[in-house]
Amino acid sequence: MRIIIGLVFFIGFLGVCNAKCLFMPLVTAEIEFEQCQGVKFDASKSKIDWFPGKPEYIQQQGETIVGTLIVGKVKSSGFEQKKSGYKTPSSWKKGSIKTLFIEHDSQEICPEVFPGTYRVKQSGRCCDVLPFSGECLVPSTISVVEIMKSTR
Repeated sequence: MRIIIGLVFFIGFLGVCNAKCLFMPLVTAEIEFEQCQGVKFDASKSKIDWFPGKPEYIQQQGETIVGTLIVGKVKSSGFEQKKSGYKTPSSWKKGSIKTLFIEHDSQEICPEVFPGTYRVKQSGRCCDVLPFSGECLVPSTISVVEIMKSTR
């Protein structure tokens, strides 16, 4: 009986809870752009079966995000908040190669920024609610960034 009451309370509580991403300081980095091309990410047809017999799509059907993929070498990196207390992630260490996504048309971005060295800022993307949409369609192995300025 306690289990049933607990489950009813838990399911009722889920309706009033909101998901919330953990705070992580945003990385800023100086990147030497080496490759630039247009890309489009579409929602997949993948589903997850949280409750038996009632599968949900993982990504918002019909959603698309178009932008530019840039591959570049990290020249330097750090956090936007100087006194964050965190160590810069190893994937952003000097000399590492990063694949970046910028939500702008490649026809505009590539001729303007390639080749060159630019300061970029990591997006504060938060993908903890299903179905995913927007920046959350970009694979998690690709960093979503915005260009801050040229350092040429």
